[in-house]
Amino acid sequence: MPQTWSELRRRVTRLGAALDVVVRSDPEVCGLSGDTFHLSLHHGGQGDCTVHDLSLIDCPNELVLMEFERWMRCAGYHLNS
Repeated sequence: MPQTWSELRRRVTRLGAALDVVVRSDPEVCGLSGDTFHLSLHHGGQGDCTVHDLSLIDCPNELVLMEFERWMRCAGYHLNS
């Protein structure tokens, strides 16, 4: 079952805490970024992310979040999401 917008935002907030970055969150968009990564989810259901040279653009929010987490783990980050 797909996660709700509120659940996705909470998940991004937990990721931000694990990565020690500030999370942008407003009614339409939430996301986070660092030196080598970026994640943005939109209330309309599409998101994008970049990790090093890998990127997903205009893909379903949940898929973008799953891939972002996977890529970050492969890059050596420890995530408690």
